[in-house]
Amino acid sequence: MTMKNLVFILLITLLLTSCEETIKLDLNQTPTKIVIEGQVTNVAGKQFVRVTRSSGFYQSGVTERIGNATVTISDDHGEQVSFVHNPTGAEDSVGIYVPSGNYTGEIGRTYTMTVTVGGTTYTASDKLVRITDFDSLSYQPNRDQVRDEPSDGKIIELLMFAEEPKDTEDNYLFKFYRNDSLVYTNHNDVYIFNDVGIGERIDGAPSPVYYAPGDEARVEMYSVSRNGYLFYNDLNAILNSDGGMFSPPPANPRSNITGGALGFFQVSAMTSASIAVKPE
Repeated sequence: MTMKNLVFILLITLLLTSCEETIKLDLNQTPTKIVIEGQVTNVAGKQFVRVTRSSGFYQSGVTERIGNATVTISDDHGEQVSFVHNPTGAEDSVGIYVPSGNYTGEIGRTYTMTVTVGGTTYTASDKLVRITDFDSLSYQPNRDQVRDEPSDGKIIELLMFAEEPKDTEDNYLFKFYRNDSLVYTNHNDVYIFNDVGIGERIDGAPSPVYYAPGDEARVEMYSVSRNGYLFYNDLNAILNSDGGMFSPPPANPRSNITGGALGFFQVSAMTSASIAVKPE
């Protein structure tokens, strides 16, 4: 190696090491926003509105929950119901508002949520569209799970059967429970489908989560509007993005809430079915 080459290598090394500096991005320039999650269904006990405030990028800990909002739900027939903040006083229900009575939605009606926080009012509307009932549930061992021999014994997939209405465009949100606990394959999963993907009939559609013999398996199916499908589809894409160079830039899910709040007001019909997974 010549002296000239040696000097060149030393200069490059010096430049690379001298330019190394830890940079903390200023990600707190965007102000925090109100986040609203609302739900009205045709099933008693499933109505709620949750109001929180978004956190700064570097902030850790529990998201701020807002307990001094004014929350009402009204429908296109003129009925209006006030939602009460955390009537039981439970610590884990701070920021959650529920109707004061046995309030349920009705299929075909349009519902409007109004939330006022600190003098600012946020609204959202959606229609409660019908849902098809489950014909039946069954189950079978999943071949891949059997081959992998999981230590927890969860090798059983749930099979769902239901008619899919052919005269309407339908969208569905699924939630799966194991022994009354909500479960996912991955914690960030959102199980949203439309009738294009499902086809003319839900005919033995397998669950994305698995069960062990002796488990109680339950599935809830929610009808969602086109706006609801777009919101949950966006949310699923954001939660499961790998952040690589080919991933789209991050953006908030499309929302039906006006006034600048994040979140979504979901109005759904719901049906559910359950089955005991019997030991062989």
